[in-house]
Amino acid sequence: MRALLIACLFTSTALAQTANLGLFTNAADIGAPPLKGSAEYDATARTYKITGTGTDIWGKADQFHYVWREMSGNFSVTATTKFLTDGIAHRKAAIMLRKTVAADSAFVHLAIHGDGMAAVQFRTDPGGNTNTLDFPIGTPGVWKLKLTRQGGNVIVAVAPEGQPLRELGHTVQALGNPILVGLGVASHSQKELNTVLFSDVAVEALPAPAAAPAPAPATR
Repeated sequence: MRALLIACLFTSTALAQTANLGLFTNAADIGAPPLKGSAEYDATARTYKITGTGTDIWGKADQFHYVWREMSGNFSVTATTKFLTDGIAHRKAAIMLRKTVAADSAFVHLAIHGDGMAAVQFRTDPGGNTNTLDFPIGTPGVWKLKLTRQGGNVIVAVAPEGQPLRELGHTVQALGNPILVGLGVASHSQKELNTVLFSDVAVEALPAPAAAPAPAPATR
């Protein structure tokens, strides 16, 4: 009976930690990194402290920590990122759209690296290579990120602390519906942890684009 009670208490704790994620519903390590990541949501400050490890979000499979919710349709996600730990220059904090939690899933994300480089990276097919478009525009510091999905278009914008968002461009990524929408953190190493504070996080559903007007009937 005592063993059963202890097991129930552990289960309740795990469920409570999973449930208390603010705008999101789930958190987990992706790709089974040897060090465990974590996610903490501060309901008063409305901030997320996410710790991740793993080789990278790159190549044909990923290792990182992910906090997410399931969404369909058009939406935008905004977050301000601050690295709380030192580490490898290519450690990442990202707003990510992902098809599944499989390590080799198709995905697209807007990532800020530890050295301040922004990047749009994506894997079109499960197990395929990751493609990247890098924007070496910044330096280490606090960065605001925004990712918007409109149909098959993914539009990205970034800004250093205190500056207005600057749109970098867009890519086409047909992940379908529903998808997993959230925040990701990787350390670019299986031996190090990377902790990032995400603040001012907002998830906004957007209306579908207006239908194009029907062509006028031909006249003679």
